[in-house]
Amino acid sequence: MKATTRKYVSLLGLAGASLIGVSAQAHDIPEKYIYLGGHVSQYWFDKDELGPNGYDTVTLPGLQAGARFAPNWSAQLWWERNAVRTEITNDKSYANLALGSLRYHFHDTSWGPFEPYAGVTAGQLRFDRRGDEKDEETVAGAEFGMQARLAEHWIFDIGARPLWTEWRDRFEGEVYAGLNLVFGATRKAEPAPEPVVPAVYDQDNDGVPDERDNCPNTPAGVAVDASGCPLDTDGDGVPDYQDQCPNTPAGALVDEQGCQKYLESDVRETLYVEFELNKAEIRQEYIGELAQLAEMMKQYPSARLLLEGHTDSSGAASYNMRLSGERAASVKNSLVNSFGINPDRIDTVGRGEEQPIADNTTAEGRAQNRRVEAILRATKREALYEE
Repeated sequence: MKATTRKYVSLLGLAGASLIGVSAQAHDIPEKYIYLGGHVSQYWFDKDELGPNGYDTVTLPGLQAGARFAPNWSAQLWWERNAVRTEITNDKSYANLALGSLRYHFHDTSWGPFEPYAGVTAGQLRFDRRGDEKDEETVAGAEFGMQARLAEHWIFDIGARPLWTEWRDRFEGEVYAGLNLVFGATRKAEPAPEPVVPAVYDQDNDGVPDERDNCPNTPAGVAVDASGCPLDTDGDGVPDYQDQCPNTPAGALVDEQGCQKYLESDVRETLYVEFELNKAEIRQEYIGELAQLAEMMKQYPSARLLLEGHTDSSGAASYNMRLSGERAASVKNSLVNSFGINPDRIDTVGRGEEQPIADNTTAEGRAQNRRVEAILRATKREALYEE
């Protein structure tokens, strides 16, 4: 009998171990299911007293059915039967064990592929002998074991039961191994997978991903817009970090530094102020023209004015040279004192009688030669705009 026991247990244990080793699925035990299965157990009687029919151990194959009605709870019915012979008289009889159990499963605990459990059990152990003669006793106790999911519909079950029996108040027990076919299994809802966030590349580290970056090589530290291009606040085409004139008017043509382009042209204005013979005082009729000259000098702040004094050929040359200088100085004093022009912007020179513009043999010609020429030179700048 012991050899047979070892054969049963070894074969079932080997089968279970092989399935566990082969199964690569390593599924969790379902939360709810019903099952039918078969098992083999080895029942040990109290070592100090043989069983009621003289048995030491009994090998009991059997069937089981149960339901996992909650993630942590299950209930099952367990039935075993086998033909045995007594060790004393060698009489043949049948051992029957019927149990009901309630188990608590440690569903969130895992020992490798196994889920442990513990429970309580109670039932009846009966020996049927020849005729109607029977020996019966009530058994109750605990059970401890573990289960492993072998495949989609198969669960391996192994455990042990310490039992109390009413016959002479003994403590006995059994170990068992079983295989259950599962129906209607429901699993714990798997958490939704984390969304796959595609890798974001930003080679120039401007905060705009390469796939949306229209300016992929922005220098480090430069502020960019939503398209990854350097900011251009005044919209002149020159980014702010290079723009030396950041407030250029809209539509203005600019240079590489972002400054407005200008068309520059020279301005030259000549004014003739005539004088009386041997005099350097300005005649009243020329005051209005001097006012216009002063206004032009204010319009072009960078302009400079050259005043050239001249005389006719009357008198000595040295006298004429001094008189021409006095006439130029007289016009300068008028511009400075009457119209507020900076004297540093005005140069004077006396030409004497050397540069006549008319015939000195006539009175009319001599009157034209007694003059001061005011020559204004300026650069006119005109801002350029897009057409």
